Amino acid sequence: MKNSKLLYRFMMALGIIFLTTFFVVAYWYSMNIGILKMQVFEQYMGYWFCFFVVGGAVLLIVGVLRTDIPSIKKFRGYIAISIPVIVLFLLFSASMYAFNQSFFNSFAVRSEITQVTVLSTSPLILSLNVKPITDYDSRIDGALIMDSNNNHVAEISQPEYIVSENWQGLAMAVLPAGSEIALTLDFNTTLPSGNYLVRLYVWEGNHGSSHFTIP
Repeated sequence: MKNSKLLYRFMMALGIIFLTTFFVVAYWYSMNIGILKMQVFEQYMGYWFCFFVVGGAVLLIVGVLRTDIPSIKKFRGYIAISIPVIVLFLLFSASMYAFNQSFFNSFAVRSEITQVTVLSTSPLILSLNVKPITDYDSRIDGALIMDSNNNHVAEISQPEYIVSENWQGLAMAVLPAGSEIALTLDFNTTLPSGNYLVRLYVWEGNHGSSHFTIP
């Protein structure tokens, strides 16, 4: 009997851990926190959902219904009913948030710009060192320049057919997983002195950005 009590308490705690883990990782992903290598989360999200959310909810419900903790036992019927409602509400909210993020082209960041060097100001030519923060190859479609007022002042996109180990198609460049690359970008324009931001992009995702100054 004592072992059964411990088992149900363990199931309840494990269910809470499973649900918390999934939603914390999903939040990190949606907020573009690039310290995580998110390929596994992206490719197998359905499996993670079944394992952590469905499995966590089942464990939590069973644990709550069978636990003998007085403060929970008194209201366990209400708790058991509220768990799936809360999970469904969270999933609905996450789905709507993901839809809005997708609509505005705001995806997880795939790279970071580790160094920006101004090679020329007339025309503006930049040298960028770009480092991946994912564990898979990704393409770079173009780059744009924003001024200090967040206005779009220059852009470059030179698509060509590129073949890499894990990707092929039109792109400006391909960023291999685990390999830092150097890009030389000629924006074919002259900008006044000031502070700017250069941002790399791909149509279904984001790459890194970095500030630089034109003297």
